[in-house]
Amino acid sequence: MPSISPADALDRISRDVDRIKIRARNGLRHLSGTPMGPIGSTPRQAVWTRDNVTLYRYSGGGARGPLLLVHSLVTQPYVFDLRPGSSLVEDLVAAGHEVFLLDWGIPGPVEAGNTLETYTLEYIPLAVAAIVEVTGAKRVDLLGYCLGAVLSLLAVAAQPDLPVRRLVALATPIDFGELGPLAKLLRQHHLEPADMFDETGNVPASLILTGFRMSQPTGDIATYANLWQSLANDEHAAAHQAFVGWSSAHIPFPGAAFEQMVDLMVRQDLLRTGWFPLGGRQVQLASIPCPVLSVIGERDNLVPPAATAPFAEALGREPETLRVPAGHAGLFVGRQAKKHGIPAILQWLGAPDRAGSEKDE
Repeated sequence: MPSISPADALDRISRDVDRIKIRARNGLRHLSGTPMGPIGSTPRQAVWTRDNVTLYRYSGGGARGPLLLVHSLVTQPYVFDLRPGSSLVEDLVAAGHEVFLLDWGIPGPVEAGNTLETYTLEYIPLAVAAIVEVTGAKRVDLLGYCLGAVLSLLAVAAQPDLPVRRLVALATPIDFGELGPLAKLLRQHHLEPADMFDETGNVPASLILTGFRMSQPTGDIATYANLWQSLANDEHAAAHQAFVGWSSAHIPFPGAAFEQMVDLMVRQDLLRTGWFPLGGRQVQLASIPCPVLSVIGERDNLVPPAATAPFAEALGREPETLRVPAGHAGLFVGRQAKKHGIPAILQWLGAPDRAGSEKDE
């Protein structure tokens, strides 16, 4: 064994003691819930509201045209702007996009009556129209995440003349039978949607979180292992706290939309067919006229690659596809997102369109 000088040994012990102190301090802050840094700090302003929905516009950017972020219905959208240095919004603005975000709000008894049509035929088209009005742009890019990607696809399919230039679909569930134990229980009628409603008529956030945990039975173990590794570094600990806080901050699922999703997507598997009933008519996904990019997380346990595999079958053509070695939110948060996901998405959004121009004048 090589010998270690007393000075080197003392230095090593000192570094280990410092790491223990930092871990102890950050561990106490984490357990107490004390915020370790800013969340959702990119400046923004509300430019449009409807019912419980707000459209936000982020400052900066604009040279590459407007882009609308459409989030899922069951988690809060601040994950798009999680922390300085780990923010999709920040990266999009830096690349020259004028970024907008649809915040669905926290559903209550009134929102229990919201249907899929409420989101796809009303809110998304109205938000796009509001963006066109406030920016003067001819077209808008869409980026939808998880169920937000499904809503975006259905909105454009239902209204092919919607001024959408490109559509990015992140972690898009097409085969809902691949979404884990809860989806299987619903598909096999062992569980009915109404059994999950609370007094507001919505699916409570606690049940949504339980359903996600059923898909990731070892998720808590992995979370604690990652936490231990993160505690020795202030920045890593703050990032871990922010992400874990978001992943636990679920919101209720509007009851009427949930019933439709279970019937049409889980049990009848209609998304795979490419035809979907909306507003009393049949909508065809093949009617989507704009280019579509499907972004898949190879380590995604919530929307695994098998759930997105029938995308081409549903769309009636092969979408452009980007595979990222990451999990569900790792498509746009974290090291793999910085290295693989976000640069590729920005490159795709900046590519010349079919008319050969990069942006509308």
